[in-house]
Amino acid sequence: MAHGDYNCCAVCDCKLDYNASDPRTKEEICTDCLHTLRDNGLKILDPDEFIKWIESADREEICDTLKKIGFSFCYYSNPVDDAVLKRCGEFD
Repeated sequence: MAHGDYNCCAVCDCKLDYNASDPRTKEEICTDCLHTLRDNGLKILDPDEFIKWIESADREEICDTLKKIGFSFCYYSNPVDDAVLKRCGEFD
């Protein structure tokens, strides 16, 4: 199955569940990433809160934290990746 047939995590971009009829790109955060966010002092529960943090926190802190927590861009356009690109650009 193509990645485009799955709902994916807003942080790590892992495939969450199969959804060929209406896949949602980065509209959820997986359990592992929720724990990782908490372990890094971020009390974020959903992609909207994640975007708000990206838009408001210190740029260097955002970029460093995203690398540390294993953030991964998605092939498909979405608001989370757009916010990261705006604040940090692309990174490895």
